[in-house]
Parts: sequence; C-alpha cells; structure tokens
Amino acid sequence: MSNINFSDIKYLSYGNPEFTYLREENKIYVDKTGLIYKIASQDTPIFFSRPRRFGKSLLINTLQALFSTGLEYFHGLEIEKVWNDKTYKVVHIDFSGMADDDHIDLIKDLGEIIIQEFEMDDLVSRSNSSGLKNPSMILNEICKKLKNKSVVLLIDEYDAPLTHNINNHDELDRIKKVLNNFYAVIKQYTGKFRLIFITGVTRASHISNFSAFNNLLDLSLDPEFNSLLGFTKENLERYFDPYVETAAQILKMRKKDVYQRLEQYYDGFQFCLNATGTVYSPWSILRFFRTSKEGFQNYWFQSSGSSTIIMQYLKKSAFFNSLNNYDHEILVTTRQLSDSHEITDIPADILLFQSGYLTLRKQSYDLARLVFPNIEVEDSILNLYLLAHNLRPEIKFATKIQNLVKNIDEKNLESIVDTFNAILNDCVSILSKIFDDERSVRDIIYAAIPQNISLQKIKERETARGKSDLELLTANTRLVIEFKRANSRNDARSALEKAIAQIESKNYGVDYFQDYTLYRVGMVICADEKKILYEYCQEL
Repeated sequence: MSNINFSDIKYLSYGNPEFTYLREENKIYVDKTGLIYKIASQDTPIFFSRPRRFGKSLLINTLQALFSTGLEYFHGLEIEKVWNDKTYKVVHIDFSGMADDDHIDLIKDLGEIIIQEFEMDDLVSRSNSSGLKNPSMILNEICKKLKNKSVVLLIDEYDAPLTHNINNHDELDRIKKVLNNFYAVIKQYTGKFRLIFITGVTRASHISNFSAFNNLLDLSLDPEFNSLLGFTKENLERYFDPYVETAAQILKMRKKDVYQRLEQYYDGFQFCLNATGTVYSPWSILRFFRTSKEGFQNYWFQSSGSSTIIMQYLKKSAFFNSLNNYDHEILVTTRQLSDSHEITDIPADILLFQSGYLTLRKQSYDLARLVFPNIEVEDSILNLYLLAHNLRPEIKFATKIQNLVKNIDEKNLESIVDTFNAILNDCVSILSKIFDDERSVRDIIYAAIPQNISLQKIKERETARGKSDLELLTANTRLVIEFKRANSRNDARSALEKAIAQIESKNYGVDYFQDYTLYRVGMVICADEKKILYEYCQEL
C-alpha cells in the first residue's frame, strides 16, 4: 500500500476492522509486523496496555490471523521474511463485550465463550457442561485434554468488567474472584499454550488479577514497543501523505502547515521512557482524513473520553483542581509508573497516563514528567470535567457562542465578555471556588467554546518570551487574551495594568501569523462578583 498514491477515503480503515478485512479489501495497513514478530516469538505470557482507540483489538486479531492461517494475509509485510512457525488453535476472549456484566452474567458469558471456542474440537460438549456454572471449571476440564503448546490464547480488554463496576465494591470483589479463578487455571496449564497475550487499559491493577502468573512479561513500558500501536511521523508520511495533500487543498492550507497542525493536535504520545519518539493517535488521524473539511476536531473526546473510571475521578473537584495546579506537568518516579495498585486505588496521575490523558517525558534517571500529549487531549480533559459536573452551556447560550466569530472580527469586546460571562454563569455554581484561580476560569471558557473550521482555540501558546493565556483565531483575526484575577473591584485596576504590561513585555501575538488582524486584550476576573468585569477589560 505504501507505494500506491491512494487518496480516496475508501482505502482508509474505519472503526475497528479485522486485520483480514483490511488485507482482503486492500485497505491501508500500517505495517507493525516487525514488532509483532518479536511478540509472537515469545512463549511466556505477555501483558500489554494502551489507551482505548489505540488499536489493541487490531493487534489481537493480527496475531489471531498469524497463528491460525500463517502468512496467508501477510504478503509484502515485514514478518513474511522471518516467520516460519506452524498454525495453531487460537482462542480469542474479548472482555469488552462483557463490561456491563454482573458476576452472574460474567460467569455465564465467559463459560459460553469457552464452550464455543472448544466444542468444535470435541474437547467439551454443551450437554456435559450444562451443570458447570463456573468458567474456570469448564476450562480446567478442557486443559486436561490439550497437548502441550497447542493453543494460542488472546485476551482483549481484560479490565473492562472491573472498571465498569468500580463503584460497586461488593460486585467488584465477586467479579475479581471469577477472573482470578479463571486466570489460576490458565496458570496451572501454562505449558498447554503456545502464547498467552493479554491487553487492557489499566496496567497497575493487573498484578493482583494475574497474581497466578509469576512469569508474566509486561511490555507496556518497554521502549522497544513504544510505537507498536499508534502512528509515527514516518508512518504518517509513508502511508498517508496523499491524504495530507488532499486535506491541504480542502482547507486551503500549505501542506507543511497541515502536518504541523496534525502534530499539535494528535501527536505527542510516549508510553515508555527512553523511547526514541512519539506516536499519533490512530483513531484521530483516520477520522481527520475522513472528515478533513470540518477542520481539526476533537475526536478523542467523541470516542473514548467518558470512560467509567476516568469519569469517577473527575467527579472529585479536588482531583481536577490539583491537576490544574501542576502547570500541566507532574513529576513521578520511574518506580511509580510500574507499581502495583488495586483497580480502586490507582493514583490519579498514573491512571491518566494509562488512559492516554497524560503522557511520558523523561526528566532524569529515576524521574519522569507526565504532560498533556497534545491539544486534542488537553481539550478533552477539560470537557470531561464539565461533563462530570454537568457544567455544559445551555442551548440559550448557543447563539452567543455562534456569534463569537463575528464579534471577534468586529472587535466587539463588550459582546465577547458577555459571551464569556454567560458561559461562566451557566457552568459555575455560586459556591464554586473556580474563581480563586484565573487559570481555572480560563479553562472553563476554553472548554465551552467549540472548535471548528471557522474558530480555532489555543491556550498557553508558547513563544520564546512566554505563554499567552488564550488565543481565538478566525479566518481574519487573532484575539489574544491575558487574564488576571482580582479579589474585588478595588483590585481590578491594578490587575488590568498587570495584564496589559504582560502582553506588552511578552509581545504576545506579534511574532507569528502576520497575515491576521491582531487583537490583544487584557481581562480582569473578579472573584467577589464571579465574573469578568467589562469595564476593566482593555484592548492594547
């Protein structure tokens, strides 16, 4: 595929297609089989975690195709040159389809899957298994009959039933017991399996659930496998350059600027320390190429934002406020990244890393930084916070937001401030402490403003001189805003003077995009009155 100049969207995969479907339909498949070969060559149980929508399921069914049909679907891929193993019986268990189960349904559904997988091999019969309610008992009887190294076991989204029941501790304990018994049987008969490969989102909690495995190989933090899932810059240029060209034409942008914007919005994920580079979110990249006429949208929030476990953490206001005070950077020890925790007790920053909301940057030998990987993800966590607290602007304010582009172009400062205050009035309760911190107010406004082709939003754009608070870009105008907080109106004049002085000293907005009309404004947030004071807002 890489040598063919395809730009038709019919060659793009969509959703979560099977590997064999991609190959049969001549869809673009980004070749990761060199790394897959290193996994498939192992004979020890392997665990690998990545966020949702990063291609874990595609990885699972690529392994399934390799072990069940050999090289039939791998013509022209890297692994074709080196793979010489035979085919095997492959058992695929996807727990994402059992996420909503209570422990009774989990017992029933897991047992049914095991029977379905093995009944055609005469290793179990439905009539003989009707009295066995526990899947571990069914699996135990089957494993007794298996030959050594005869089955490949692939388990996808192992933690789905756990995270879904995180708030029901009694039910969670019962589900854990079902799963622990299931994995104990697998451990007992490890020698029967050619390969055991397990994926999930959370990785800290897997220790207790897989405690039976004393030889589990966790590749989640191995730098060699940092780019196993996700697209590298080289992948983007090799497989998708025609689509970048098409997007540039549609959006009337230079091709290099599209590449730059893709990097800002969808790149930046690094899952392993000492990794040589970062990767793009594959879901977001593929969605962008399918809908490029709509501009650079937030596909992350649309597809994977409101996972149960993340939503529960974000409902704790103290958690969001503590995250906000880190200046978008959290220091953790390298040991903290791999420490074991119960599913209900994963530290918030580690959970956000495992879920893709924060990503790794190396600080020193024993320290790592956790940062937002890109604009899309940072925007998502702010939107999640609003969603978790039901802080979404009502429809009556939709017109004000729609008119924001017109007001920015016309430099209608009064209407702009009115729109911002409408957002704050609708999103923030009278008891909220959000006005104690100017950045929190800015983030609420930022999250509530929709990003689209006619209005782009950027916060803390970094230049050599500093970071601007908020920038809103229309086709014609760049609005640069510096917020300052005042306890009351008595402090407002001083706060405004500081905002204006900072804009001038840092030269916000001057160094880039000279084709735009530049509109720079200082705004004062009054904590007592819980609003932005229009009479203390000033254009330079």
